Amino acid sequence: MHSRDADGPFPLGDADWLLARRTVRRAVATSLHCSIASTNADGSAHVTPIGSVQLTGPGTGFYFDVFNCRLAENVDRDPRVTIAAVDSGALMWLRSLLRGRFVRPPGVLLVGTVGPARASTAAEQARFHRVLGPLVRTPGGRAMWGTLPRVRDLSVESIRPLRLGPMTGSGPSSR
Repeated sequence: MHSRDADGPFPLGDADWLLARRTVRRAVATSLHCSIASTNADGSAHVTPIGSVQLTGPGTGFYFDVFNCRLAENVDRDPRVTIAAVDSGALMWLRSLLRGRFVRPPGVLLVGTVGPARASTAAEQARFHRVLGPLVRTPGGRAMWGTLPRVRDLSVESIRPLRLGPMTGSGPSSR
């Protein structure tokens, strides 16, 4: 990871992108979502869980735009977003607590922009269904994720590792 000021943006490097892809994949697998923050019309923050975040090539990704009307309204007006992905895996946390440190950042913040809604492709739907595995074949899975007609493309401009106090070598708060 880069050793810049914790409040400044980090350029996208290969190691950063690998960390981001791995962390987003683990966040979706362990907690079934990432959190996406957008800006409401009054300037306040709106944070919502999105379980379909997929990172593709360096600096790019998408999510299915089907569940949250407020997020859609917000990014149509102001496309800037921050995505928080936290690896909630019990084994990773247990190992880290027993060691007294994280072997990798427990999460990442992705700062970027969202494109307009567009029709999803069969390949994008199949990719997400592979992530879900057998969950998509349950009655609830079919109801939630059986029809995913729209996506929004993501453009990631910076990646920041989450720092959680002394176990990640930073102060008492996350940045």
